[in-house]
Amino acid sequence: MASCSGLGCVAALITILVGQLTPWWALVLVPLGIFNAIEVIGYFAYLPVVIKPYVLVSAGSADGDSEQGEGQQSGTVRWQLDTGGAVKESSPVVVDGTVYVGSWNHLLWAVDALSGEERWQCRVGGVVAASPAFANGTVYIGSWDKCLWAVDAVSGRERWRVRTNGLVRSTPVVTDGMVLFGSNDGFLRAVDAVSGKSRWQVRVGTGVRSSPTVVGDSVYVGSDDGVLWALHTASGQVRWQLKTLSGLWSSPAVADGILYIGSADRHLWAVDVASGRARWKLPAGTWVKSTPAVAHGLVYFGTGDGYLWAVDAVSGERRWSRKVGVWVRWAPVVADGTLYVGTNDGRMWALDSVSGEERWQADTGSPVFSTPAVADGVLYFGLQNGRLLGVRA
Repeated sequence: MASCSGLGCVAALITILVGQLTPWWALVLVPLGIFNAIEVIGYFAYLPVVIKPYVLVSAGSADGDSEQGEGQQSGTVRWQLDTGGAVKESSPVVVDGTVYVGSWNHLLWAVDALSGEERWQCRVGGVVAASPAFANGTVYIGSWDKCLWAVDAVSGRERWRVRTNGLVRSTPVVTDGMVLFGSNDGFLRAVDAVSGKSRWQVRVGTGVRSSPTVVGDSVYVGSDDGVLWALHTASGQVRWQLKTLSGLWSSPAVADGILYIGSADRHLWAVDVASGRARWKLPAGTWVKSTPAVAHGLVYFGTGDGYLWAVDAVSGERRWSRKVGVWVRWAPVVADGTLYVGTNDGRMWALDSVSGEERWQADTGSPVFSTPAVADGVLYFGLQNGRLLGVRA
């Protein structure tokens, strides 16, 4: 159980009080140490029962114009959809002109990527705080009802569901006819993609909110108790494990034989995928729960003190870092030389991926608690206030 002490408690309480949206019970829980202080800020300081005014201010669009049009400048809103529930932790997936995303009012959404019009919604049994995965006409999504759901991508009808013994916050991955996903009951599971029948399951820790990453015939995943695992994808046989010093809420990113993952032990780790040995670990000064992005020979990740970092993928040497928010929990995305990242203070940033220089930023009026998706020149992301946005990238 994480605890709050010293300056961490003070900082957490100040931040919560400044937010002015926190219920009295959140203020009680912080000093008691029941929740990690930073998580309290993120999950209680911006409750969906209080909706901030929606305003988008961006470079080249001072009036926040939301009209569609090919002549729009970067950072302008093309469309917005009110889901009625916070779009938090679930990141959009864009496939064949459709955006799939989950919301905290127990819904999986399918939205037209061009117009923002709803195509369908599927009600599941609990909060949707995982990102969907798409394969062969099926959308797979985890829920706080302890189930993994398979939903027909055209009709939105349920095909099957698999029950676990814990919340499913891990984003599934589909490979070789199987769906792999983690659960808060500590198991990594592989089920048949068509029927949902179990192929294998392996206990990998006390809980798994990290999402699995498949490369070749291996699957890599982190656990809440700080262990990084490599397993054989087909059988679930353990190949190696590496113990870090704290929880792994980040998901693995693999490039050129190296795995990168952030840890609550205040380091970014680079691990050899063949042997499981650490090549280097970079002190970040605070927790790293952001999943790294790798491009241009650089690794990008966010930290608990609000910085976005770019480090050399081979040596771990810092190339640049930039303050972008109070904290950066979600993964950045790189597309066409631009790095996009959202922050809990309601901003979406677009930075030059090589230099870190700002290209534009947008004030959304509500915290951005998930990773954006980029497709066909449009940036898709959700907000704490329940809106799903399509923004000119």
